[in-house]
Amino acid sequence: MDGIFADARPGARLDLSVEFITKRPLGCDGETVFRLLVTDQAGNQFSILATPDSDSLWHLETGETYEITGLLGADPVDTDPAVARECPHCGDHLRAGQAIDAAGSAVVEAAEKLGLDKRFGILDEKSSLKPVNEDSTTVDDWLPMRDDQPVETPDYVCRSCDRHVAERDLARDEEPVLENMQADASMEPANSMASPETVGLAAGGAKDITSFRENVSNGYTPESEAISDEGLFYDYYFETGGRTATDSLFAPRYAAAVSDHPFTGETEQYLSVGLDSTLSVEEFERPRLDLVAVLDVSGSMSSAFDQYYYDEQGRQREAESGNETKLEAATQSLCALTEQLHVEDRLGVVLYNHRAHVAKPLRDVGATDMPAIRQHIRDIAAGGSTNMEDGFEAAVDMLADGTTGHGIERRVIFMTDMMPNTGETGAAELTERFADAAVDGIHTTFIGMGLDANAELADTVSGIRGANHYFIHSADEFEQRLGEEFDYMVTPLVYDLDLELDATGYEVEAVHGSPSADGASDQLMHVGTLFPSAKQDGKARGGVVLVRLTKTASDATLELQASWMERDGAEQTERVSVSMPDGESFGHDGVRKAVALARYARELRSWAGDVHDRADNATGVDDWLLPDKRGEHERESVPLVVPDEYRERFDGLRGYLTAEMDAVGDDSLQQELDLLDMLCRPEAAREAEVSE
Repeated sequence: MDGIFADARPGARLDLSVEFITKRPLGCDGETVFRLLVTDQAGNQFSILATPDSDSLWHLETGETYEITGLLGADPVDTDPAVARECPHCGDHLRAGQAIDAAGSAVVEAAEKLGLDKRFGILDEKSSLKPVNEDSTTVDDWLPMRDDQPVETPDYVCRSCDRHVAERDLARDEEPVLENMQADASMEPANSMASPETVGLAAGGAKDITSFRENVSNGYTPESEAISDEGLFYDYYFETGGRTATDSLFAPRYAAAVSDHPFTGETEQYLSVGLDSTLSVEEFERPRLDLVAVLDVSGSMSSAFDQYYYDEQGRQREAESGNETKLEAATQSLCALTEQLHVEDRLGVVLYNHRAHVAKPLRDVGATDMPAIRQHIRDIAAGGSTNMEDGFEAAVDMLADGTTGHGIERRVIFMTDMMPNTGETGAAELTERFADAAVDGIHTTFIGMGLDANAELADTVSGIRGANHYFIHSADEFEQRLGEEFDYMVTPLVYDLDLELDATGYEVEAVHGSPSADGASDQLMHVGTLFPSAKQDGKARGGVVLVRLTKTASDATLELQASWMERDGAEQTERVSVSMPDGESFGHDGVRKAVALARYARELRSWAGDVHDRADNATGVDDWLLPDKRGEHERESVPLVVPDEYRERFDGLRGYLTAEMDAVGDDSLQQELDLLDMLCRPEAAREAEVSE
């Protein structure tokens, strides 16, 4: 890097090497900004302001040389109040916006406190700083990909309230604020908001029902929790419907439906919340990651990937020669995951069985010999019991000193079969551990390994703020999926979406498509987290939450208040009114598809839960406790059984789903019909297919 600071331009980025002189912290706007004094290669001395969410400043030493990538140029704050415009928020005078304003009010305050009167640099979340080791015989020449376009500066900034004000906000006539706006769900969307090039959104929690499908195809009855609504919805793309224009990142869309249940004949009322955003695909950028991978290396991970560690008699199974083990799939998947990291990301690795071991401290990927780390991962062996709590606590300790902001994400990725049997094993206690970490800004992704991965525990813990979970069918498939959606997997965008019925005559009966559905009341729907999702022909993958309503009065009206918090901390509220149809009707094909899938999932959960209950109660209780007695989360296999009453019900469900597939024009629903076909076959024919 041979750049000199004289080449810096306001709002543009520059790469250069500098010699560090001194560092000074300043408390500004409730945060800490660091002022660095450095010289460039031409001997020019200048100042750098490091934003509160900037990259780690390392242990800077006077006289040492450092490489800076993406340093933002900025001019001193222009305090001339000559702009003859008034702030629409507080009425004070505005000043023209500058490049420094893009770095935040804390940096502006620091520049004013220091009295900076010459051009200076800003080290922000898109910049990185690394020491130069002149004695090294190798060079890490990997550079992070970044947007080299000048930063977008606000049109105006208020000197009193620090708000950024756009020219269009001053020009437009006075309009009612969003909180007081009444909108009808049938409104046509504004053209500017209907672009298919925006990022979709989907609820956190399960991101597939792989465990359910694979258990059935391998001749086992899956756990009922393995087919959650949000996991099933994420297999499909949904039309989200029309909405009114908004400046918020999250743009909820509403549609109503009334439909008779195909079996009971009861009339059911639904409200769909279409999950969409105003964030363009081009503007989306995942944050810098502080990521700790926590790998389960307990004995159960040595079992075959496509079998249960415990059979239906509770006996341990040894992996047959040539069969891929859960640990082999996990290590291959972890190696693939590391390929998605950027040099400015930081990676740590924790291994755990009956105890936790920090195998790799948290360090910048650019300063790590990643090929050597991947080889160490491939050499890991399994053995011992499973202390999930210790593994998580070790990861949290590694991340505890970091900070979380809209430009930095601290995340733990658990790769496990979710069968803890030592340490803290209670679902409530484990959930509390993960929830406490989430409050501190440390989020968790769970990757379930193997057919016997505990879907119930995964379903419980993944409803936590910022959490999601996946089940791996094969390492190759997971590697492909990482390439397609890793950035979306680790970037929660919206938190604490609440939809409150501010109406008479309707109550919330059930919520489909949210891992927090159990927390719903008769007047409130809650979704803990929304993640970005892909779009296809303008439809969002998993982009719906479905609310089943009960009408309690003939003159009922449906008024809603939606509130949420976006990743940058902005809190949003909007009010809408929705007209419910009198007879059978669907607002659009998206809500119709969601209703069909929710009914389908309810039937399959009822069957799977019933079969597991019968298996659990088939014999008396063996209360003799052995030293190696299995824990509450260790699952034994249950053979695939479809009682006659369910086979008849599935046959009717198959007819209903076929009609709905034709009505919405989505041939991908055929995979559900294929699963129902298998469940409806005679047992002998099904067993023959599984054995093949």
